[in-house]
Order: sequence, then structure tokens, then C-alpha cells
Amino acid sequence: MNRKNISRIVLVCALLIAIVTILSLLLFWTSKLNEEKKIDELRRELSKVASKGGEEALLSLAGVPLKGIFYTEDGVVLFEDDSSWSYSLEEKENMRAFDKAKASVIEIVQDKSLSSSISGCGVIISSEGYAVTNGHVVGSGKDISVNLYDGTSVNATLIGVDSLTDIAVIKLEKIDRKYVPLEMYSGQLNIGQKAIAIGSPYGYSWSMSVGVVSGLSRLVYTSSMLPLTNMIQTDAAINPGNSGGPLLNSRGEMIGLNTAIYSTSGENQGLSFALPLETVLDVATSLIKSGSVNRGWLDVLAVELNSQIAEYLKLDFDQGVLISQVVPSGGADRAGLKGGSEKVQYGQSIIYLGGDIITEIDGKSITGYSDYLAVLGSHKSEDKVDIKVYRNGNTLLIKDVVLTMRSEENSRWIIR
Repeated sequence: MNRKNISRIVLVCALLIAIVTILSLLLFWTSKLNEEKKIDELRRELSKVASKGGEEALLSLAGVPLKGIFYTEDGVVLFEDDSSWSYSLEEKENMRAFDKAKASVIEIVQDKSLSSSISGCGVIISSEGYAVTNGHVVGSGKDISVNLYDGTSVNATLIGVDSLTDIAVIKLEKIDRKYVPLEMYSGQLNIGQKAIAIGSPYGYSWSMSVGVVSGLSRLVYTSSMLPLTNMIQTDAAINPGNSGGPLLNSRGEMIGLNTAIYSTSGENQGLSFALPLETVLDVATSLIKSGSVNRGWLDVLAVELNSQIAEYLKLDFDQGVLISQVVPSGGADRAGLKGGSEKVQYGQSIIYLGGDIITEIDGKSITGYSDYLAVLGSHKSEDKVDIKVYRNGNTLLIKDVVLTMRSEENSRWIIR
């Protein structure tokens, strides 16, 4: 082999080595870029987790047991037996929720006399100063004074009251800054999740109590026998003075408006109720726009079907709403809905059996009062609805039934 061929072989080998080296460098560089890109993506995702759930969310993601997370005044401690810890994770969560909500919770005073006292609380829902509370908290609506968390006192004007839900809207007078509306939670609630109540029970300002959501979609009757639907049940302590205050989730977002307690003594016995946020905001919007709420209603005397009535009537189903009586010449009567004729004693009331049994309204299943009230409440007076009824063994569709306006009086046309 001559020198020329040897030189060519050496050159080719050198080129191959150079190419392999360049390719290796490119692969290493590309791998490095991909790794850095993944790290950047991971960093962004972890930042999102931290901003939403705090450092404990990151620690939980890393496998650190939440019960082992405690707080000192300076930061996080990860050892349960460390003598320096001050707050548990749950305590820190409660503290954050209170701090987030406190500026949006107001105390309401009905008059300005020397003997005046706090009648309840309210929740600021707009930066312009609109606030929601209970109707019984504002009373006649005259001389309303409001205390803010920072110690400021302002006057307020009654915008409107919806007596059927006991929701009222007031507007606070202008001050030198924007009001702080409370953040709202629009997601689904679950039994067992944390429930936090803020109010002024017995005049103890901005008190906080903690419990859980004990039940959902409860049907509750007020002291004046008006039905409230889809109520949130909680064991968070609610006492006189909490009325009109917010029920919060663990993030300090409003999930309901504290309204009622079930008690034989007038004090909390672990059974309290809050109006759901959707109802509160719907009513508040109507009151701000027009000063009233227009709901549709069926002018019949209704009885919730149950197993006892179904057995007496020899029915093979026990869900629906029985029409006991129909208002003469009303929308239901004109459309052809029929009441009963067999007079019977039902608890403390007299009802009439044998009338139509409502099973659907506008295609929505009616299993009892909760469905019945919810569907009618989604309509306005003069709306027309199609109602499916069971009558004498047959299913009929009664079309274009004209609804009347729901009032305090006709809201009592349902037999408990």
C-alpha cells in the first residue's frame, strides 16, 4: 500500500471520528435542551401547584404526610415532635380562610340609637358596595348602619327583600376606596368538605366556627312555613348574630349564606342551614335589577306523594306530587288539571285524594317537593309549561299550563 492510499485512509478515519464526535455533541446538546425544557415545564407546573395550594401542596406531592406538616412563625416544620411548631396545616388553612374573607364580612345594625345592637351580618358582593344578607336582619330597612372589619361605620340603603328566601340586598354608601367583594365558589359541593362560618353571634364580632358540609339539597321550612329548597346543612356553629354571614370553603370562598338553625332552644345544636350560593346570587341579581323576584307557580294545593299514600291508592309508584285541589278558573284549572274528591285526614290537614299526580314538568322528572319547587322556580309568571300527570291508570300530557306568580300566600299551598 502506497503512502497516498494510507493518507486517504487516515483522512477518512479522521473524518469519521469528527462526524461521530459532532453527532455525539449534537445528541448531548439536544438531550440537554430537552432536559432543560422538561425542567422548565416542571418548574412552571410546580409553581401553579404552589400558588394554588401553598407549600404544603408541594410537600404533599413529594409524599410528605399532611399530618406531619406544622408551622412556626418563620415557616414550615416537617417533624411532628419538633417543639418549635405553632400551627398545624388545618389551623393554617383556617387562618388563611379567615384572613381572605374578613374584609368582605359586615356587621349590620338596624338603628342608630344608643341602645342599638348588631342584628346580624352580611357579605359584600361588589366593589360598588352591594351586599347580601337575610331579610330578617334588616327588618324594616330604616336606619341601617354597617360596621366594616377595619372599624369603619357606614350607612346603607335597602335595595330589596325577597321574602320567599329571606334574602335582602343593601347598598353601602360610598367611601374613599373600593369595597372588597368576597370570592365565590362555583364548583360542586361534597358532603364532608370543610365549612367555615363567620358572623357575630351574640354580638361577638367576626367570630369564626368550623365544621363540615353535613348534607345537601335539604328542604327546610321557615318559621312562617315557607319552603326553602337545596339548602346546605352544616354542623358549623351558627347562633343568633350569624344570620346573613357567609359559609365558606377551606379556601375562604363563599359557598352559601347562613340562614337558619334547627333548635329547640333557639341556640345551635349542631344542625344549621345555609342558602346555596347559586340561589343567593340569582336573587341578588334580580333585586338589584328590579327590586323584586318573579317566580312561576302552579295554582294548585299540592301533596308530596309517599309510600303511605301510594299504598292507600294502590299505586305501583310512590314518587311525584299529588294535586289535592285546583284553584277555580286559574291557569291549572283552565288547562285541565284535576284535583281529588276523596276527603281524608292527613296529619293536621285535610287533603283530597284521587286527583292528578304530577310526574314531569317540561320534561323534568318530579319525584317530590324539591323537584317541584326547583322547576317552577326556574320559570316566571305567565310562562307556559307542559305537565305530565298520572290519572286513573293513564299517563296524560297537559300542554300550555299558564303559571301564576309565586307569593308568600300561595307558597303555603303545599301540605307537609
